Amino acid sequence: MPRKIIFSGLVMLFVLTGCWDIKEIEDVGIITGMGLDVDEEKDELTMINQYVVPGKIPSQQSTSQQSVPYQNISQSGKTFFEIIRNNSLESNRPPNYTHLKSILASTDLLEKERADKVIDLFIRDHEFRRTTPVFLTRDPVLDILSTEPAKEFFPSIQIKSLSENSNKNNKNPTNLTIGDVSQLISEMKSFLIPGIALNEGKIKASGAGIIDAESSNYVGWIDIEDMEGIRYMQNTVQGGFIDLDEEEIEDGPIVLEIKGSKTMFKTKASKDQLEMTIKIETSTVLAEDWGTGRNVYKKGWKKDIEEAANNVIQGKVERVLKLAQQEYEIDFLNVSKWVHIHEPKYWEDHEKEWNEIFPEVDFKVDVTTKITDFGTQNFNTE
Repeated sequence: MPRKIIFSGLVMLFVLTGCWDIKEIEDVGIITGMGLDVDEEKDELTMINQYVVPGKIPSQQSTSQQSVPYQNISQSGKTFFEIIRNNSLESNRPPNYTHLKSILASTDLLEKERADKVIDLFIRDHEFRRTTPVFLTRDPVLDILSTEPAKEFFPSIQIKSLSENSNKNNKNPTNLTIGDVSQLISEMKSFLIPGIALNEGKIKASGAGIIDAESSNYVGWIDIEDMEGIRYMQNTVQGGFIDLDEEEIEDGPIVLEIKGSKTMFKTKASKDQLEMTIKIETSTVLAEDWGTGRNVYKKGWKKDIEEAANNVIQGKVERVLKLAQQEYEIDFLNVSKWVHIHEPKYWEDHEKEWNEIFPEVDFKVDVTTKITDFGTQNFNTE
């Protein structure tokens, strides 16, 4: 037999063998969500893996959900790596984290353990993606991961989807990934982790938890009502709305839809005194007007509304500055970034003293709100 024929036969033999190492989806332990907590009784760490149960995912033909398409397996141990490997004692499907959608940690865990230690495995292991979003909760982690989601099949995906609404409502924190946490810790920065809570049996966004740079522990909570001020300080306001009620404006409430916003920081250092001006420029449209007696054809009528919006935004920003400077005395707003940029010599001389300097920084908040459109109503705006 000619050599060419023999060689061709061998090649076809290898090519036609198919995917010899393929695994059926039912045999792969796909993890969509992870919960991190502490077991106080055992004085151990707790990890909850949310496994996909493929056979229970509703098909396109049958949308009725007979049972939940996931299984939560909770285990405790001295390290997270130990817990992952011990999953093999309960399941013949080793956990696969390449499709992990969210990590939810408890405040109890980060009060007890340093954040840099908690995330160490997830930064080192190649199977974990640095783009996975991280969340914090004051509620029992297992309860949240066991709650029927409102619009998704999996609670872990419902949690992730909440961070994607930050351009619609400024009370939603912006996304924070494992990679972001690692960078902030390496830069010795205090920061906020987006919060999740159970509210009337539903999974909802709920403010944010504060991680202190010095201790790398959880030290306090920012309520959802204060998140708008945080967003302006972070210069992450893309959309959302400004609600002006009758206490802030005459002739009935008004809602302004935010179309764009920009926050600028100007820092001035003189001797040992540091001053910072926060300038916020916001563009809005009139979204809803409950003022039946408002004369919208009167010249300059919108100026009172714009001024009221200025006061509302200024109040929200000054409120979070007060929380940072007086209540927590921690720069979780990352003000140091702008001092470093605008006053490099001052920063070089005082970086090590920043924790003591920050509470004494003199802030001035300057807000300019413009109404640029009125929907389908073509009012005289001059």
